Amino acid sequence: MEDHNVIEEILTRFFEGKTSASENEQIEAWLKEDEEHLRIAKQLNSLYLAVDTQNIEKKTNSIKALDKVKGKMRGKQLPWWEWALRVAAVLMLPLLAITLSQYFKGETAKVVMLEARTNPGMTTSIVLPDSTVVCLNSESSLRYPSSFEGCNRRNVELKGEAFFKVTKNPDKHFIVRTSHNSQIEVLGTTFNVEAYENMPEVSTTLLKGKVDFYYRDKSIYKKVQLKPGQKVVYDSQNNLARLYETSGETESSWKDGKIILDNTSLKDVLHILSKRYNVAFKLTKDYPKDSFTGTFTNQRLELILAYFKLSSNIRWRYIDEKDTSKQHIEIY
Repeated sequence: MEDHNVIEEILTRFFEGKTSASENEQIEAWLKEDEEHLRIAKQLNSLYLAVDTQNIEKKTNSIKALDKVKGKMRGKQLPWWEWALRVAAVLMLPLLAITLSQYFKGETAKVVMLEARTNPGMTTSIVLPDSTVVCLNSESSLRYPSSFEGCNRRNVELKGEAFFKVTKNPDKHFIVRTSHNSQIEVLGTTFNVEAYENMPEVSTTLLKGKVDFYYRDKSIYKKVQLKPGQKVVYDSQNNLARLYETSGETESSWKDGKIILDNTSLKDVLHILSKRYNVAFKLTKDYPKDSFTGTFTNQRLELILAYFKLSSNIRWRYIDEKDTSKQHIEIY
């Protein structure tokens, strides 16, 4: 097989769609040579695609090329990631070089910590080494190891919001560590977690399977076990955890590019909109009884706010603030 340095150099250009026909053949042969080659190539391409949000469309050909190779490898049940072009993310570019370097030096046994981040108002999806699919919401990050081999647990760290579809493995529990000394433990299940560091509340909504939510109360950890259709909200300031019944649609619809409201309070609506449209709301009037129901997809923020104005006589306006990283809207 080709020298590893040559493959490393070709792979980098392959992800950019700049390889020749003969180089594509080299990559195809290398991918077919070992299942581990295909795994590492998919992981690296996932990182590379997310690094450059402006040129993501140019990389479609490289995904199709790898997909074609995967299709030829009949009988090998390897996960694929048609989600790659759904949305953009920002990942730390040096990690790509580190992973390449360690792999081609024969150090595949060494675990590298990777971190995926999303920009304000954007979402992304990634596939973890165990085939678990994670969708990250706006201004969120997930730290995870390049491999779960040799570990008795699958530990990841979340800051922000994410939707998890965890691959079941009875021998290795999946642990999501979040802010405010809380964590979620599962075997294989589907759930949503919101745990922003600048917010005192951590919430977990379970759609399928079973989830154990742990939170620290003084010197001990307490556990809340969730069933499908339940949501736990942990108030870290008061060390209180409350359990609610929910369909899960409002909490998880963001991953499909939707906003689904079901008798949702104005406070929660504004929180959802702030993540979706990267705006900061300033509420100067109390609307304790107002709640909203409806579904929105690609509507502009102004149209959604106009709907609220018609249904509840809510007034709003753009205001100037020192923080220019996002727009500011006053609800009055």
